[in-house]
Amino acid sequence: MNMEIKIAGLDYRSASVDVREKFTFTESERRELLNEIAPHVQEAVLISTCNRTELAVVSEEEPSELLHRARGCGSFFSLRGEAAVARIFEIAAGLHSQIPLEDQILGQMKEALAASREEKACGPLLGQLFQRAITAGKEVRTKYKALPHECSAAAAACTAAAEFFSQAPAAKDAAGSTDGSAAAPLRGISALVVGSGEMGMLAAQLLRDRGASVRMTQRRCRKDGAQPPSGVTLIPYDTRYEAMRECALVICATASPHFVLTTKEFGDDGVRRMMIDLAVPRDIEPAFMRRPSVTLVDMDGLGRSALPEDFLREIKKSVAAHTARFHEWRQIHECMPYIEDVCAFAERELANELGCADAEEFSRVRAASRSMMNKLLFSLKERVDIDMAKECYCALAKAAQR
Repeated sequence: MNMEIKIAGLDYRSASVDVREKFTFTESERRELLNEIAPHVQEAVLISTCNRTELAVVSEEEPSELLHRARGCGSFFSLRGEAAVARIFEIAAGLHSQIPLEDQILGQMKEALAASREEKACGPLLGQLFQRAITAGKEVRTKYKALPHECSAAAAACTAAAEFFSQAPAAKDAAGSTDGSAAAPLRGISALVVGSGEMGMLAAQLLRDRGASVRMTQRRCRKDGAQPPSGVTLIPYDTRYEAMRECALVICATASPHFVLTTKEFGDDGVRRMMIDLAVPRDIEPAFMRRPSVTLVDMDGLGRSALPEDFLREIKKSVAAHTARFHEWRQIHECMPYIEDVCAFAERELANELGCADAEEFSRVRAASRSMMNKLLFSLKERVDIDMAKECYCALAKAAQR
């Protein structure tokens, strides 16, 4: 059985936003793909976010070929073995995010793992790998939470907006002037957030914290019952164009597969306006860029900040330690069938030798035998390297089967 871990896909480094959006999977599409590839893989987990689509598998098939069959040609990278394992740990740590250490990727990896488990596509190997990677990612963020950096695309969008309005004195919102301060750099700006999901909620909160007057669209009540941030006005989704005419800043963050703001539906009113698209597939029609009065920024335009080298070295050291522990677990996991064979043999032989009188006595002897054998066998890996231990386990298992 081929137990090699492989991963393939594309991210913001290898593909522009207009390419990435072609390979974005909705939740239902993710599950469909997992079911489609089930006959070809032993295990699979699909990560699909604004910045990446990556398929991790345990399979003889190449995940790049599986993605190709599902969505067509793409500039896929492909990794296997230790490089694939390292990639998953580094993704969870936020080292491959457009905004380093951003928080959303951990939730997205949890969702990917949960979907795979529900579709019976995730086995012990990828289950352990993703769970351990998520734990490592949490530890990294806890340890380095004091590091000054933008921790989400929404935060980067608000910073970009503050810079835009501070550098463009003439850029007044449709209903007031820009009289921002260091504490509230967006004071006096009327903002519209289209989308009330996790990213939309976060954007609305950050805008309010920076002094903006914020309206947020809502199509339906959230399943989790989450309420909009204090001071944010909820408006019906269908009134988004009317609200947009009164706002100098527009941030979009929906899960729509189509544009939610188009030039056909919104004529050029000449108002100086910044529009920021945090969605992939994109929410805002790129044709808005052709309007002199509009500054449109998508995910690729938010910039790619870098971590200080000393912090980066420490984070990589922490990730490497977690990765090493996963490899240790995997090596022991691969030995478990041998250990089980030896334990089962010892149970039978000891029970027969002692001539157990009844089922209860037989059960006690088996339990004592297994406990003793586990202590003996697992102590072996502490005395010799894991490869030698694996050879010993294998030899003992073969002897027990004779």
